[in-house]
Amino acid sequence: MTGLFAITRALHFFSAMTLFGASAFGLVLRSRLQRETGLPRSFFALCAAVALLTTLLTLGFVADQITGTADAIFDPASWAAVASDTLYGELALVRAVLFLSFLLCVWLRPEWTLRSGVILGGAALILLGPTSHASRAVASQYVFLLAANDSVHLLAGGFWLGGLVALLPATLAKPRDVPELLTRLRLFSAWGMAAVGVLILAGSANAVAILDMQGMRWSESYLDWLAIKLVLAAVMIALALTNRFGLMPAIARGDKEAGETLRWTLFAELSCAALILLAVGILGLTAPMQM
Repeated sequence: MTGLFAITRALHFFSAMTLFGASAFGLVLRSRLQRETGLPRSFFALCAAVALLTTLLTLGFVADQITGTADAIFDPASWAAVASDTLYGELALVRAVLFLSFLLCVWLRPEWTLRSGVILGGAALILLGPTSHASRAVASQYVFLLAANDSVHLLAGGFWLGGLVALLPATLAKPRDVPELLTRLRLFSAWGMAAVGVLILAGSANAVAILDMQGMRWSESYLDWLAIKLVLAAVMIALALTNRFGLMPAIARGDKEAGETLRWTLFAELSCAALILLAVGILGLTAPMQM
């Protein structure tokens, strides 16, 4: 069941981060350019629904780990027990309420979609911080600091991921409106580079907190998956730099082939992001240290 748990975690991260990031970049587009993302409200609702479902499923997987009974995964009573008896469960229950609240906002107040996506989706990501490896790897006086750092890491990653998704409608449009696409790309590049900088700094702090534990040996399995995550992140950053300093100037010069290449690089970035989150899903279930 570990593999299914990791995939469920990855789906949760992807949907929750996309909800927050696409909403956040949507607000940036609206405030700076008076433009909309082009993503339908149903897309944001789908992200929230997947995040809600995977939140509940993770309660079942945790119950399975505690009881050793696979039936607990789909047993609401087991979900309730985890939700009431563990910090992870209590925070998961709050996150579920946040995602459900977002779905109600989309239904009752569709004009609030982007703002509620940032506020409620962002809050849900922040609540993942207190149960991360980093927050549990340090002395008690540093727990809140590392939990906050991990939350910032997730928010920055979510903005990058969701922003890429929000660029897809303009990138895939036929016929392509090149001036409009370039305007969106330049705006995302400015904000995205800042998000990447925060992502790297916060991720480095997390890695130091996790791996700088005294009197214990590093888990080879954990280090392997961490290395995979870092390599994928480096590839993703390289693709982003290629888009910024290679393809965008070429598109501005009227190079049609660069416009086609941009589609593939965006899909490649999103694919790397999905694989990174799968690695994160596995890392969260792997002990960083061995006695």
